Amino acid sequence: GKASRLTACISSQVGCPMRCTFCATGKGGFARNLMPYEIIDQVLHIQEHFGARVSNIVFMGMGEPLLNLPSVMQAQDFLNKTMGIGARHITISTVGVPNAMGKMAQYNTQCTLAISLHAATQAAREAIVPSAKAYPIQAIMDDAEQYFKSTGRRVSFEYTLLEGVNNSLEQAAELAALIRARDMAAHVNLIPWNPVDESEFQRPSRNSVFRFKKILEEKHISVSIRATRGLDAAAACGQLRNMYQKNPLLEDISNVATVA
Repeated sequence: GKASRLTACISSQVGCPMRCTFCATGKGGFARNLMPYEIIDQVLHIQEHFGARVSNIVFMGMGEPLLNLPSVMQAQDFLNKTMGIGARHITISTVGVPNAMGKMAQYNTQCTLAISLHAATQAAREAIVPSAKAYPIQAIMDDAEQYFKSTGRRVSFEYTLLEGVNNSLEQAAELAALIRARDMAAHVNLIPWNPVDESEFQRPSRNSVFRFKKILEEKHISVSIRATRGLDAAAACGQLRNMYQKNPLLEDISNVATVA
């Protein structure tokens, strides 16, 4: 039979500065970038815990990987070449950092780029992804198309479905049009939103998720629905935050006295 898959969802930063409205990590603020060894160590820890080899890696834990690109790519290189995890089984996710996709393409990696889109228009995206103001959606699509042309690798688009915010059938059609306007191979990953404390959002019904998917399929967009794992431990997509952490992480740690 097929070898069992063990996917490690790993972090690239402690906290995250991007502050996406539906994500618990963003509510906690940002502390620092992780070093390459700290990224690799997460994978080793998971292998030790499960007593099995990690087969797939997604940089979808805490942090914006493209804001820590040198460390992420160094770790990715080690995971691929030294630990033998296929580059095509490694996905690096980004909410969008200007000029970073081009830099990532220069590493000549075969790993997958996943762009957290979450909306198909600039106005809708700005409402849920504050960093979108600095990086218009058409510029993201330009860079995604260029990434595909540079690497030949299909680009994934992550789309968290928020009830009544971005999950209408009209928005599904807009998403399809946005992608079809581009000359690139693409895949859409639909992620039903996972509950986060103190959040105004709601998880969409199963039916509405399938209706959204059906419209994309009718428009010939490759699409899948992300299976939710980790809800019971509050470790599902967008839930990663220390439950003991009541205050946001320090934005600037340089002015804090350290104990020698």
